[in-house]
Amino acid sequence: MRRVLTAAVLIALLVTAIEWLGSGFSVVFAAIVVLAGTWECLRLCERAGGRPLKGLAMLTALALAWSATGSEPRLDSLAVLWVGIALTLILVMWQENEPSKMLVNALHTLFPVVFVAFGLSYLVRLGEVGGEWGRDLLYLLFVCVALADTAAFFVGSAVGKHRMAPSISPKKSWEGAVGGLTGSLLGGLAAHFWFFQELALVHALILGVTLGLLGILGDLAESMLKRAVGAKDSSSILPGHGGVLDRVDSLLFAGPFLYYYYLYVLGPGVTT
Repeated sequence: MRRVLTAAVLIALLVTAIEWLGSGFSVVFAAIVVLAGTWECLRLCERAGGRPLKGLAMLTALALAWSATGSEPRLDSLAVLWVGIALTLILVMWQENEPSKMLVNALHTLFPVVFVAFGLSYLVRLGEVGGEWGRDLLYLLFVCVALADTAAFFVGSAVGKHRMAPSISPKKSWEGAVGGLTGSLLGGLAAHFWFFQELALVHALILGVTLGLLGILGDLAESMLKRAVGAKDSSSILPGHGGVLDRVDSLLFAGPFLYYYYLYVLGPGVTT
């Protein structure tokens, strides 16, 4: 019941934010989700025995999110990463005496930034598309991912027999993955026929399948991290769901793909 109630509250907050905040959704998303997810990932890296530079990592994550705001990106995200990498290497060399520890601390500082903050910054970019396209792209992404997660859970629980990655996530099955892909495909179709009529059917089908596949990849990648450090959840901030990173892991690769698909394939007004 806690899981259902938490999900209902999160959905209500998400819809309210998109509808009422407009492009301001990007600012809220950056301030809350990007930073929370990065922080949780840093804490997981600490459990692996590293000493990440959490302050620098959080500042870099915030800079990545801020760089994506505005009608035109304020900064080049690769430039932000370059500065973050350079500062990290300087500080770990000053902090530690052994090169092996320097390397470990640098990797544990930069991994959350690249894995979490960089991926989620593209959701900020989607929100900054603006107008109906920006809103509908976000809804498309969230609907596909949510239906994929839900379908994968119920199908896997009901008929899952063949384990997909037992060393990473013992409960995930190939049957559940097929159910998840089906759910994401239905999400793409729902977008085309319901709230995103401007999205041509062929694009809805392509995005439904691809977003589902990338969502599974993001979920497995986070499961690998948690498994490596012996953690069940990234945190316990969301009752019945674990942490923020547990809820957004499916977006880490799906979000950037959708942004570039919009930028180079769709573009405003494409309906054929």
